[in-house]
Order: sequence, then structure tokens, then C-alpha cells
Amino acid sequence: MSVRVKLWLLLGFSIAAESVQPVLARGGGGPPVSSMTANYCRETVYNKGVTEVGRFEEEVRKCVANPVTYPPAYNKPAW
Repeated sequence: MSVRVKLWLLLGFSIAAESVQPVLARGGGGPPVSSMTANYCRETVYNKGVTEVGRFEEEVRKCVANPVTYPPAYNKPAW
């Protein structure tokens, strides 16, 4: 094989390898969204200082129902 053919093959394989990686990266590992939301809500309620078990579970349920509007444990910045 000539050097020119080897270079073309190298170029072709490198382009093919780069195009395969995004396909493999889609839908990759990691926890499902529902468990991420539950973890976020538990941490948020814990950070608020809720120690009573019943109230803690109630607050977590409220947060899981709508995590976007649930008030965070920290004050919002006044910009």
C-alpha cells in the first residue's frame, strides 16, 4: 500500500470514529430523572432544617409534585 492510501484510510477511520462517539453517548448512564428529582427534594427539605419525620415526608411530597416552584432552602439573590 502506498503512503497516500494509508493516509486516506487513516483519515476515513478517524472521521468514522468521531461520528460513532456521539451515537454511543446518547441515552448514556446515570440515574433516571425521577430519582434525581427525589434526591434534590430530600436535600432541599433537609437544608431547610425540617427534622420532624411526618413534616419532612410531607414537604418532600410537595417538592416532588412541583420541584420548579418549591421554595429553596436559601434566599433568592436580590439583583
